[in-house]
Amino acid sequence: MTDAIGTRHATTPEIVELPERRAAVVGIDGRVDELPRLMGEAFGLTAQTINESGAVIAGPPFARYYGFGERIQAEAGFPFSGTLVPTDRVRETVLPGGRLATTTHVGSYEELAQAWDRAAAWMREHALTSTGAPWECYLTGPDEPGPSITEIFWPLD
Repeated sequence: MTDAIGTRHATTPEIVELPERRAAVVGIDGRVDELPRLMGEAFGLTAQTINESGAVIAGPPFARYYGFGERIQAEAGFPFSGTLVPTDRVRETVLPGGRLATTTHVGSYEELAQAWDRAAAWMREHALTSTGAPWECYLTGPDEPGPSITEIFWPLD
């Protein structure tokens, strides 16, 4: 993958090896039109809990998806290092390491489904099967200048 966020382009899906990462998350259950608000709330709560615990945010915000349909079931938050003191809403989870299929989307969130579809087709073409829930990492935020940059990951066997 290329390095500089400012010059990164949409990538052909590929397989990478990443370490397992601990993360603080908030569960989400809502309609697609509610996701920006729910994810913003989750990112705020997890960042606050990580900081109040004396831990350190150790990567970009992400959302891991468990169910799609009329309602989306997901969890959103940040990887962290240190010790997390959970709250009634924020809990600790693990982003799996090992072999992952990944692709990068550069563009609006409204076009993100096309990147998911493109990567899913690539996985079928290469006879790859996901072994867990996929997630998105948001390398740039919606309020930052330039196009949004989102990485998508699927754990593989």
